Amino acid sequence: MDRVNFGDKLSVAPVAVGMMNLLEWGLDAKRLSERVKEYLELGLTTYDFADIYGNGGCEVLFGEMLRLEPSLRDKVEIITKGGIVYDKLRRPYFVSESYNLSKDYLISACEASLKRLGVESVELYLIHRPCPLMEPGEMADAMETLQKEGKVNNFGLSNFLPEQIAALKAYTDIPIVTNQIKMSVKCMDFLADGTQEDALRRKMPLMAYSPACGGELYRKNLSREDFEIVKVLREIQEELGAETIDEVLYAWLYRLPVKVIPVTGTGKKERVLRAVKALEYKMSREQWYDILRIARPGHVSAKYHDI
Repeated sequence: MDRVNFGDKLSVAPVAVGMMNLLEWGLDAKRLSERVKEYLELGLTTYDFADIYGNGGCEVLFGEMLRLEPSLRDKVEIITKGGIVYDKLRRPYFVSESYNLSKDYLISACEASLKRLGVESVELYLIHRPCPLMEPGEMADAMETLQKEGKVNNFGLSNFLPEQIAALKAYTDIPIVTNQIKMSVKCMDFLADGTQEDALRRKMPLMAYSPACGGELYRKNLSREDFEIVKVLREIQEELGAETIDEVLYAWLYRLPVKVIPVTGTGKKERVLRAVKALEYKMSREQWYDILRIARPGHVSAKYHDI
């Protein structure tokens, strides 16, 4: 597989292994190390975390694996995120209280992630979500401090709009090497909000979470709209010679002009490999638009006006 450059200092696998649900996979540190070794043989070297995943437990388990198999550290790229504040005593799992992108909070959140992971630095740190109260100058100060102290090698963002990226960039020369956003045939906001064009202008790859729609299209009782989407996906699956509609979903993202690195969300190896298999397919313009038209009716317009 061809590697993807994130700026001048980092290259990643074309598919990132998402670790959000790691604690649900039924793996201890030993079995996780075996899984990671299997992925490494396939070129899957990039692992995506956040401090809130499993209330920090996902980072802890990966850290236990690295202590068990220290040689794996130099073979993987670790991505993690911070900026979401939650109170695990007052709220159920994964419900945020607020965002905090202040300098002190971002630094402490990153340092806490490093401690849980048992590493001195991470290859890539993402600011998880924009905050209405964010002060770009403080965010920039945090980034510069973490980079100067050798705790973060590269920085990116997650769920940021172009204007928000521009606001941050006005305060720092540190490169923003990626923006991780929700992208799929059922989440196409990036086609209308300028995100893709901004990434192209910056020559910045995008990372896509929930690229296979979070399994929604595999439900037994599909909505009428989803039933029609699946119908078209299966037609294109046959045309491409793909084994599953998952591969079609990934191929649709790979057809975009911007470079997209999907972040898988499954603990099933065979489903992760579908994202890899889809790299082999070349979806035609017509097939891509067939999916767009059924998944987002009205997005393609052909109106004629008198001059």
